[in-house]
Amino acid sequence: MGERSILERRFILYWDGLDGPELCEELKFHPTRKWRFDFAHEQTQVAIEIEGGVWNQSRHTKPAGFIKDCEKYNAATALGWRIFRLPGYLITLPNLQQIKDFIECQTTTPNSAPAH
Repeated sequence: MGERSILERRFILYWDGLDGPELCEELKFHPTRKWRFDFAHEQTQVAIEIEGGVWNQSRHTKPAGFIKDCEKYNAATALGWRIFRLPGYLITLPNLQQIKDFIECQTTTPNSAPAH
């Protein structure tokens, strides 16, 4: 695992502040491809992808990278994963609280969303 980005560090800081459930970093989720999730809660098959470079034409926003990300996310969905994609402006305490609530709900009642 390489050095964490600023956005990943912010995510971890907020997640820890919310006392979120333990997440696996850089989880290889596919049986044959080398794809990994930034963060994942394996028990509930919830993944969190930190989407950096939204405004500066990173790999994620260029056409070829975007298509590869779609392939990855579609394959993950077909394997039963739910994916939260977080560009920097969505890494906030309220948004992470929603994800935490969703994961906690899944541990008691699988395949249901938390009540609002």
